[in-house]
Amino acid sequence: MKLLVLSDLHIDTGDKFGTFGWKSQKFIKTLEAIINHYKIDQVILNGDVYELYKYTYSDVVDRNSDLINYFESKEFIFIRGNHDLWNPRAKDHYNISNSQGKTIHIEHGHNADFLNGTSIGRFIGKVGFYILRFIVKFHWAERLYFKIVEYDDEVNRVPRKYNSYKYLLYGLKLLRKYDLVVLGHTHKLEVHKMYYINQRKQYLNCGTCSLGRFQAVLIDTETLANETIKIGRKSELIIDELPPFPLKK
Repeated sequence: MKLLVLSDLHIDTGDKFGTFGWKSQKFIKTLEAIINHYKIDQVILNGDVYELYKYTYSDVVDRNSDLINYFESKEFIFIRGNHDLWNPRAKDHYNISNSQGKTIHIEHGHNADFLNGTSIGRFIGKVGFYILRFIVKFHWAERLYFKIVEYDDEVNRVPRKYNSYKYLLYGLKLLRKYDLVVLGHTHKLEVHKMYYINQRKQYLNCGTCSLGRFQAVLIDTETLANETIKIGRKSELIIDELPPFPLKK
């Protein structure tokens, strides 16, 4: 089976806090082109698909009905992230094993930290967003907020609020049990290959599709071969420029 795993879309209502950065039809066209090019069997939306810290689920659905109807018509698998814990269709993780008994584990990765992985931390974060909603009524605060978001989410950078080493350690701990682990959450594409007790293991991070970018990982579940996709916010999708994927026929 060929998997496409992407995360951190942060689909919103397009209002004050909007960070998705895509027109629905353009995102659908881009995703469809990638699915068809690589003959993807299953798409995994690995958490923070919706921005539910800042908006209600019904508001997000109302403003993005064509995109969400597309997701549902394709029967994509939703995994719960810290920003969409209340997504009614999401599951906590997704596991799949191949004919050799090798297991792929996919989860968002927010359980590695205090603010996003504990009930107390999530409460603190939610209170913080309520305060933010109030202060951005002032234009100077709104402009400052967006400057911070854009600075934290620059291409090729890990958001300052995330310690990539901590999440790498979390991924490596999961590799004690699984053969390939895929996380999101940090908005940073990563590929790490190693050996653990004489067995080849891999940790991947599928990056982000926010702010008009498209990042994802491709995985062949039978061979565990994988590849990353990275399209910048100002780039146009050119199929011939997509990286090759050494899939087993």
